[in-house]
Amino acid sequence: RSLIGALGVAFVLVSVATARQDPTIVTNPPEKFSMRVVATGLDGPWEITWGPDQQIWATERRGRRVIRINPADGTRTTLLSLPEAHTTFTQDGLLGLALHPDLMKGLVGSNYVYIAFTYDDAAGPALARRLGIRRYQYEEKTRTLSSPVDVIMGLPTHDDHVGGRLVIGRDLKLYLTIGDQGSNFGANRCNANHAQDLPTQSQVKKQDWTGYQGKILRLNLDGSIPEDNPAINGVRSHVFSYGHRNPLGLIVGPKGEIYESEH
Repeated sequence: RSLIGALGVAFVLVSVATARQDPTIVTNPPEKFSMRVVATGLDGPWEITWGPDQQIWATERRGRRVIRINPADGTRTTLLSLPEAHTTFTQDGLLGLALHPDLMKGLVGSNYVYIAFTYDDAAGPALARRLGIRRYQYEEKTRTLSSPVDVIMGLPTHDDHVGGRLVIGRDLKLYLTIGDQGSNFGANRCNANHAQDLPTQSQVKKQDWTGYQGKILRLNLDGSIPEDNPAINGVRSHVFSYGHRNPLGLIVGPKGEIYESEH
């Protein structure tokens, strides 16, 4: 029912095979790495990715910024400040960052950057945590992000097991991880875990995304539901995989595979 379920079996098989291997046989010599500090003083760096300009693009979860870092000397510029990103705990704030694969290629409709962030959706002093994806236009002359467009908002989130990892697949679809909100654990031990629950057709029609806890979503770049998404229990939604706990790793492999890892 989930990617991690299949991966968990694979891990067991690999560990058994490794245990039977002769430890004195070394098939490949150890790789050599060098290390240096590129940048310091960042306020909760969370997502890092390599930009087409040969710069490091990153989000600061607590700082609520998207920044651009020169890997040669560590100098950085702020592409975007997002004060509305809500952060009160160790996992919420400005999270995922995905660059359109044709960014900076001069093609119409491709100079876009996508971010995932948590925000307060309640008026007044009340707190209603939500997760959303927003698209920005990259302005090459000013090196800033402008013209925000909400791709999808109102997704469930909480103060633990938030997820928020965001990538664009080879199929030009957005993939977003959402955790189970820490249900049945610690301060959230009395909260029901809905990672195995699936959205109903009525919820999808009303754009009620509360059933998306513990899921990996697959979305069109405009936030709509892809026609080739799986119909699970007869309902086609943004849900691509479900039953996830704390999915904080997501990456696209060389052949377009989606690899996911979680705490």
